[in-house]
Amino acid sequence: MRVWVSGARGKLGAEVCRQLTAAGHEVTAADLTGDAPVDLMDPASVRESLTGADAIVHCAAIPTPEAIDPAQLVLRNTMTTFNAMEEAWKLGIRHAVLASSGSLYGPAWSPVDLPWPSAPVDEQTQLQYVDPYALSKDFLERTGEMYARRGMQVTALRFHWILTPAEVREFVAEAPPAANASNLWGYVDLGEAARACLLALAPRADIDRFLTLLITAEDTGSRRPTAELLAEHAPATTVTRPLPGTTSVFDCGRAASTIGWTHQSRWRTG
Repeated sequence: MRVWVSGARGKLGAEVCRQLTAAGHEVTAADLTGDAPVDLMDPASVRESLTGADAIVHCAAIPTPEAIDPAQLVLRNTMTTFNAMEEAWKLGIRHAVLASSGSLYGPAWSPVDLPWPSAPVDEQTQLQYVDPYALSKDFLERTGEMYARRGMQVTALRFHWILTPAEVREFVAEAPPAANASNLWGYVDLGEAARACLLALAPRADIDRFLTLLITAEDTGSRRPTAELLAEHAPATTVTRPLPGTTSVFDCGRAASTIGWTHQSRWRTG
């Protein structure tokens, strides 16, 4: 296939491009920087870059709400998504993978204390966000769902803090546990996140035209037992089943059953 990748020079986008190329696909790298810049806020620029593509992987635009005005964050994240999907639809492209976020659930970037209601977390867990970044990701998913109703196959991948093995050790394992309680010590390995994008491009039955999939590691980024961390730092969270050892608080069973994705942690041995 020829796959159009937005945010192609970003952390996830660059790894997606690398894995697509290694797998024998052609890649159209759409990014505001580089030899052929694409302005994702400009429909005409998006349309030109999309011409000839068979599928899209939308990894742009704003990856974190830090150091950006909330209005600009919402504007850029929503309009880049809409432009990518609308222009792809007009050109007859019928496969899309969208980079959503585990921040959509609420606690990660909440300006107020917002406990997780229950654990483990899955795609059915209640969304309770009160921040603009999560709002923009909800828009991304609702946009994907709309185009799926038209006939596109759309997969929204809820990535939970994309990190390299070294970053897991630095930002989670070696950090005070309280610092990552809002994220429930979750992460996803960069390479594993990109691999999920490739798997999500495979055709599915029409009944599954739109899917949201949680994409998170099978373990936490902590060396302490999960049950101990929850009891100490998330006492208001109802734990609905045992989480032995350093088992993740996030359940990615749907990703395993629908696109064949399972995560293999590398940070503990790297």
